[in-house]
Amino acid sequence: MTWLDKVTLLAVTILVITVAIFDFRERRIPNFLVFPATFIGLTLHSISNGLAGCLFSLKGIGLGFGLLLIPYLTNGMKAGDVKFLMAIGSFTGAAGVARILLVTLLCYPLFASIVVIHEKKLGVTWLRFQRILFNFLGFFVPGLKLYAMQLESRDDESIASSTTPFGVALAAGTLVSAHTDFLKHLV
Repeated sequence: MTWLDKVTLLAVTILVITVAIFDFRERRIPNFLVFPATFIGLTLHSISNGLAGCLFSLKGIGLGFGLLLIPYLTNGMKAGDVKFLMAIGSFTGAAGVARILLVTLLCYPLFASIVVIHEKKLGVTWLRFQRILFNFLGFFVPGLKLYAMQLESRDDESIASSTTPFGVALAAGTLVSAHTDFLKHLV
């Protein structure tokens, strides 16, 4: 392991733990954490490997942006999550970002389930999931659209849905990716 690998591992670990704590408590990811981290990752790779290192980081930043742009534009997540993955990408490069996001997406349902159960919103979450599912399936089987409408009439809109901080899941995916060989053979 080179000095760059050791510094990158330490910096990414500190970054994701700090962001996860902040996102869990405040439900937001501050720019004062992600922008300097992005600059540090880009600088580290540029100093150690010149133009090739700079491109390595820029590819990670770009892929991090690209992978979360559509979820952001459709209000599936906040801009902080996008900037957080971009900061991670500045350290890990494009292949690292792809692996981290895959691991995150595999871990996220478990994390979301824990939050839903903790907030005692399993029933309303299940009802809303069914409603979305049957609305979608209603495009193919029109009768299911009617069932979705029936489910909608049972929903109490005054009960807010659970929200899960995606930054915490990204941090977990990053730590698993950085400290294990899980799914390393895929990228």
